[in-house]
Amino acid sequence: MPIYEYRCERCGQENEFLIIGRKEKLRCKQCGSEDLTKLLSAHNTSNSSSRRSSEPGPGGCCGAPNSCGTPGSCCSG
Repeated sequence: MPIYEYRCERCGQENEFLIIGRKEKLRCKQCGSEDLTKLLSAHNTSNSSSRRSSEPGPGGCCGAPNSCGTPGSCCSG
């Protein structure tokens, strides 16, 4: 089931929505605004390699080389 993340442009709240043939407008769960921006989320995968799950893959944690830990990257907190 697809779960999508959106950020409210009014209050900054990040919201998750389960989308299944949804026809109604999405609204921020905090302030009710419809001014939402869809966020790009890294998907969760697993494989049978010997690498520990806490280690990023060879392309960086979000697939872009050398992206981990740089300001504005998907991995920085």
